[in-house]
Amino acid sequence: MKWSGVADQASAPALERKSMTSSMTAREQAVEQAARGWEQQLVDVSGPLWRYRQLRTGTLELTPGGETAVNAGVLASLLQGRAIQLTRLVPDQEELDDARKRLVAIHEKAQENQEEKGVDTLFLAIGRATWAVDQGAPPNAPVVLLPIVADPSDPTRRDFKLTAGGDAHFNPVLEHVLRSEHGLPVSEDDEYLLADMPADFAGIADTLAQLEKRWSKVRGLRIEPRVALSNFTYTNMPMVNDLHNNLGAFAQNDLVAAIAGVPDARQALADRIRDPSVAQPDVDPPESEFIVVDADSSQHQAINRVLAGESLVIWGPPGTGKSQTIANLIAALIANGQRVLFVAEKRAAIDVVAYRLQRVGLSKFVMDIHGGFKSKSEFARRLGESIRTIAGIAQ
Repeated sequence: MKWSGVADQASAPALERKSMTSSMTAREQAVEQAARGWEQQLVDVSGPLWRYRQLRTGTLELTPGGETAVNAGVLASLLQGRAIQLTRLVPDQEELDDARKRLVAIHEKAQENQEEKGVDTLFLAIGRATWAVDQGAPPNAPVVLLPIVADPSDPTRRDFKLTAGGDAHFNPVLEHVLRSEHGLPVSEDDEYLLADMPADFAGIADTLAQLEKRWSKVRGLRIEPRVALSNFTYTNMPMVNDLHNNLGAFAQNDLVAAIAGVPDARQALADRIRDPSVAQPDVDPPESEFIVVDADSSQHQAINRVLAGESLVIWGPPGTGKSQTIANLIAALIANGQRVLFVAEKRAAIDVVAYRLQRVGLSKFVMDIHGGFKSKSEFARRLGESIRTIAGIAQ
């Protein structure tokens, strides 16, 4: 079983930021102050990654010797990367009935998250950390997350095949709080300890005890050796890490600085406002336009504004052609040699735009990096195809 730390970890704790403030420009200080507020809004300290609790159906406790009679050897096989059956993991028939009911609900939620948002949320949570706080309830945060794939063994879902679906990593919400509030960024030694974590439960408990000692600076810290299966979402945490790692780049970006309230950045955006003529499509030569799906005059004007360098918001109720406009805009920007990152809150919105581009023969220019590839090798193959296609056009 391969264990690894989270990629995209923040490189410097918030405490280090304070020491750098004196050397920052006024613009950088304004963006840094705004970024702290954005972080607080993005980090969810009310959800199960911070305040884990058992649910009637949404969680399944799998701690050997705990509430559910778990076969520790089968659990170790799962942690080692081997596929196991739920019926072998929970051999007692009475407890199996409850475990099956819980896993059905957990699996349905995981499927919903994948289909609607394009994110995998099913994890085995290993270890649970808590410590003393001055106000409110103390945390009950999972320490390590191992992605799990659950496949029903038959249409009636009487049994499930469970498999590790990726590398184990530290809970990113816990990481953030340790770093920002306690000055304890996860170190390379912590990552090495995680990478060498044994699969047997006794070895896991020992590793968690070592982490408890490493993080003893946190007042009253205790890490219990617990294991549970549930859905955990931390889609905001990569944005939090970006704010830590790329603060200088964000400060230089007029759009981000304008959102942070920097006057000169807002003026720079105002200076880029364009008002192209409604008749521009009638006079532009055909070879300069790259409209690949139908577009009316308002959609065409919005595309021309963006191509002229303006930042804008396009609003419209369902059925008014927003996905058509996005597809046309992506095609036009690609034709002008630019790169495009298209993101959406729900998976369906990405699929609609991707389908429109596929229908007009532009699928080789589209890399669906969020749930669109089953493996890194498939992504590399598709990337190679795109590069060869672009190289062929350039020649």
